[in-house]
Amino acid sequence: MPRLGASWPFGRLTSSRPRQDHLCVAKLRIPMIEFFSRLSWLFFNVGVPVCAPFALLPLLSFSRFYRQSSKGIAIRSVQDGQLLWVVISMCAGACYEIGSALSGASTKNTLAFMLAGLLWHVLFMVAACILVSFGAADSTPHGGCGDEPPERRLMWTSVIMTATIAATFALSHYSLT
Repeated sequence: MPRLGASWPFGRLTSSRPRQDHLCVAKLRIPMIEFFSRLSWLFFNVGVPVCAPFALLPLLSFSRFYRQSSKGIAIRSVQDGQLLWVVISMCAGACYEIGSALSGASTKNTLAFMLAGLLWHVLFMVAACILVSFGAADSTPHGGCGDEPPERRLMWTSVIMTATIAATFALSHYSLT
């Protein structure tokens, strides 16, 4: 196998074994490209779903029509547990990734960790489904309640669950790749 010894600013070019799908083509590993690949996965699968509501909803204040109603819109968008929808989707993605990698487990310990991660994400997904249904029921207007201040328990629960699942989803993805 030819060894690539080129030097460039982002590290050495390395060649590994030929690709399995085509034995004549060597797979090149370029460290900076691999870093950007991992960073883009984190951005699109964790950063966008979690941060987009907070980043884009305040833009409504630039519109004359929505200027008054946009005050406090970032808090209102998550106060009834709406971030739990993000938890559900990230748990489903983690379950898919872990489930796809189960057949490639090299040892029983690895298989046990993978099954534990799968169970972890399934339990969080079920809990998020239950909590989001409570949030949807609580957000509907009820007659005779008056002007009660909204409870923040579900909001903080959804924020903590989102942060936890974002970390474990990224951990499971990076440990499998």
